[in-house]
Amino acid sequence: MELHRQRCQFCQSLELGCILRRDEAHPLTVYVRCAKCGELVARYKVGEYYHHGKGMESWLKAMRPGDRESARNFRADFDEVENDSIEEYQEVLEKLGEQGKSY
Repeated sequence: MELHRQRCQFCQSLELGCILRRDEAHPLTVYVRCAKCGELVARYKVGEYYHHGKGMESWLKAMRPGDRESARNFRADFDEVENDSIEEYQEVLEKLGEQGKSY
């Protein structure tokens, strides 16, 4: 078993907050945001984990055996997860602002 205390990979802060996204177009998603510098720390989806700024090794480590059929597409798959996470995070922050909810 591995146990970790989540920390911002940019400023090393342990002061983090979570934004929960529930809608029909996306699986249940949690965005972890640094309370000090505002950076995206991680994105969690049911069955998927992406740790922003930690690289592909962190993403691969979270996979279970059989999650991917071929190693050929790992880089492309990771790049897509990384880009999607950043875009979704920005969308969520914009929606919070539209709803008058500051973060």
